[in-house]
Amino acid sequence: MYDQRSISAKRWLKKRRSERMKLNVSVVVHRPRKEGPPFYESTQTLYISAHGALLSLTGLVAPKQTLFVQNAATGESQECQVVYVERDSTGPPKVAVQFPRPVPSFWRIAYPPADWNPSL
Repeated sequence: MYDQRSISAKRWLKKRRSERMKLNVSVVVHRPRKEGPPFYESTQTLYISAHGALLSLTGLVAPKQTLFVQNAATGESQECQVVYVERDSTGPPKVAVQFPRPVPSFWRIAYPPADWNPSL
């Protein structure tokens, strides 16, 4: 028997537009007031890509919600949208966020994957 969450996760993984990298980047996530009760949470990414990230987040968020992710090392902030929330019985939920447009420079990776450069 298939688990509905597994099917949903596999569909999301197939929609990936750029290679993802397993990398822990310290970030601060916050939600604007218009999107619900404000919150600020320090966390780390689990995976990153030119189009967004997968991170562990204890704050309650929902798909299509707008958040801001701030790179703790650079102070740069980027608006993003929640595209997927995976709640697990152990540990905090995993939240996939996407940027409105690719921003490969946000993560400050010296050697990003080739598909992060739109001119290639």
